[in-house]
Amino acid sequence: MIKLLIADVDGTLVTPTKSLTPLTCNAVARLRAAGVDFTITSGRPPRGMKMLVEPLGLTAPVAAFNGGMYVRSDLKTVLMQRTIPPQVARQVVDHMLRAGLDVWVYQGADWFITRPDAPRVERERSNVRFDPTVVPDLHGVLAAPIKIVGVSLDQALVARCEAELGERLGAEACAARSTPFYLDVTHPEANKGMVVRDAARLLHLPLDQIATIGDMPNDVPMLSVAGLGIAMGNATADVQRIARHVSRSNENEGFAYAVDSFILGEPPIARTALGLPPRTRACLLAIDAIVTERARLHAAAWKQLFDFYLRRRARETGVPFVPFDAVRDYSAHIDGRHPLEGVRSFVVSRGVELPERTLRALIEQQGEVMVDVLARERLETYEGSVRYLRVARDAGLHTAVVTTDRHCGEILRSARVGDLFDVVIDGAIAAAQTLAPAPAPDLYLAAARALGVDPEEAIIFEDTPAGVAAGKAGHFGYVVGIDRRGRGDELRSHGADDVVADLAPLLEPVAS
Repeated sequence: MIKLLIADVDGTLVTPTKSLTPLTCNAVARLRAAGVDFTITSGRPPRGMKMLVEPLGLTAPVAAFNGGMYVRSDLKTVLMQRTIPPQVARQVVDHMLRAGLDVWVYQGADWFITRPDAPRVERERSNVRFDPTVVPDLHGVLAAPIKIVGVSLDQALVARCEAELGERLGAEACAARSTPFYLDVTHPEANKGMVVRDAARLLHLPLDQIATIGDMPNDVPMLSVAGLGIAMGNATADVQRIARHVSRSNENEGFAYAVDSFILGEPPIARTALGLPPRTRACLLAIDAIVTERARLHAAAWKQLFDFYLRRRARETGVPFVPFDAVRDYSAHIDGRHPLEGVRSFVVSRGVELPERTLRALIEQQGEVMVDVLARERLETYEGSVRYLRVARDAGLHTAVVTTDRHCGEILRSARVGDLFDVVIDGAIAAAQTLAPAPAPDLYLAAARALGVDPEEAIIFEDTPAGVAAGKAGHFGYVVGIDRRGRGDELRSHGADDVVADLAPLLEPVAS
């Protein structure tokens, strides 16, 4: 359960015009009413956040300078600060000036510049609401700087300088863009990942009870460290990829939407019907979460094919015949992988390189074997999964099954569960639409599109770490790991929100 939300300011908490909306203030009030504390972190100096304290009712410590300084909510009492060594600061200033950036220095409570008419100075003055101190030479104010900022309207130049300084500074300081126009250099521990860790220490909270929300690359460390990371809709693709959820933009009340949808809108799983978040509209299941014998028959079909190939190769080359192991080889090379990748992995493990045309021919032959097996045997199902799906459909939820197997239709017919799904995304569709296999989210995103639901409204049920990672990468509303192989910790580490041994226990809230 989340006990603290830490929000970035510019691009997240405030609008593009740097204002707080009534909905944002109300969302913070609702957090507190629900027992969730709230604070902010920003590259701004403490004085630059003064206009936010009263309307948001801030009482928790505030992290200024991206974690370079922690202060109480009075913005005067310093709890800790991390400064840049003077010799490193001089190198940074000199490099930025040579690169053609304007340079600002923040030291103590002051903001130092050399050119009051430089680009973005007036904008920054408006944002932080205090005046800079103009000095002829910045080298005189580098005794204990907390942050050095390189500024340019040339976004490519800022990005290039970020890369150059990152390589040059090594472990001595950290360089990261706070906006496309600003390059912030701080103490290496003055980053938003440490903001989360410091908050956990100061407030005596475990990391998994802290949520964070941001929009820029310098927010990535806090999105990664916190128990729940939320990216704004205006965030860059790299930031959104790291986050667990993606909200709306800061032009469209993204902060308030995130609070309502991802924090206050998700009661504990045991309190919700079907054990799912209340906004759920669809359930997307991996084929092996439903059918018990699919993997066994799949492995048997591969064994039949590979043993035939390996025997023939042994006769032709004189190498010893070592049969395909339906447990060890299947798990190591085939299970959970795209067929082409899996076949290539296995033959390479036997010291063989085959052209893609031959690999695809082997896959086609295995498919023929599998179809023959399915025609002769009826697949068994997990009773709990089937019961859960029937209840979910009765509750009005859409359903889809996802697999890289090209013969999903035959599998569902053999198991007699084809009527449980509105949409089937299988290997044939993946090939036709060039969809990448897990851990890429492509297959599940295709299922959501086919059902006409947003990923945030869809729940994924997966039994493999790669499939769970695909759910996280696609920013799906919830990912349930199904642990039938003793891999619960691995499923959680890859992003599962909950791990169950079977789907039936999730129906207990309904039965009660």
